[in-house]
Amino acid sequence: MMSVLSVIIPIFGLMLFGWALKRLRLLNDCMVDAINSYVYYIGITAITFISLHDTGTSLLLDPAIYVLNLAPMLAVAGVAYAAARLFRLERGMAAVFVVCAFYGNTGYIGFPLNVYVQGKESLNVAAFISTLYTIVAFTLGVYLLRRSSDEPSAGGGLYRLPIIWAALLGILLSWLAIPDIIRLPLGLISDSTSPLALLATGAMAEGTALKADLKSIGALSALKLVLAPSMVALAGLIIGSSGMVYKTSLLEAATPIAVTTSVLAAQFRVHPDFASRAVIISTILFAASLIAILAQL
Repeated sequence: MMSVLSVIIPIFGLMLFGWALKRLRLLNDCMVDAINSYVYYIGITAITFISLHDTGTSLLLDPAIYVLNLAPMLAVAGVAYAAARLFRLERGMAAVFVVCAFYGNTGYIGFPLNVYVQGKESLNVAAFISTLYTIVAFTLGVYLLRRSSDEPSAGGGLYRLPIIWAALLGILLSWLAIPDIIRLPLGLISDSTSPLALLATGAMAEGTALKADLKSIGALSALKLVLAPSMVALAGLIIGSSGMVYKTSLLEAATPIAVTTSVLAAQFRVHPDFASRAVIISTILFAASLIAILAQL
């Protein structure tokens, strides 16, 4: 019980602290936007570069990491599509529903979660898995949103994402030693990213109206918080995986809906309010689902 609390308290404590700072007006929208920009464009980019640089080719070529992540993602997307049809959601809402179902907060929450549970050595695996999620979200996800939008945005291409360039550079330069004068500041940026990400997540929850679309968001949260990790557990059982790759995949799949989904929805003008409410509610419910996940590790 104490080990579970030692993971939950720091994560939700920082999120609650961010909520309180925004509530007390010690953080305003501009400051939260600045923190988000730092985390997304600088912090996660630095973590991805240094982690994948230090990752051996054995991980990149390990078929288990793809079976444990890509297959469950696509399976959840298929179930979400069927659920959207069952709820008779209109085309735009259905697209957001599907993207939210498979795209988790693998960076903002997944990175600190893995560090608290498994230690910093798990960041290499978490960074690569997070990159896989991002690639799927900005290919399949963007395709679904663009197809359902009357005013498609020019944004959203993979080439615009610093995390993708960081991943490519990290892998391509893995043979080259990084000098301390570069590695040390990158390490400091990496260390600052997780707490700031959790702080920003909590701040964004303040003032959000949560009462609309509760039926759809409840079903969506069940898909993301229950079905997604269950699919990873099933895949792990089938291929007989139980090590760090499996545990990291399970924790990343268990994360709540990604904050980026609301950004994508806003870019394509497809129900961004629904995406924002889904992010907040799934993050709140994540407190309960995380306990169940940690009990399995």
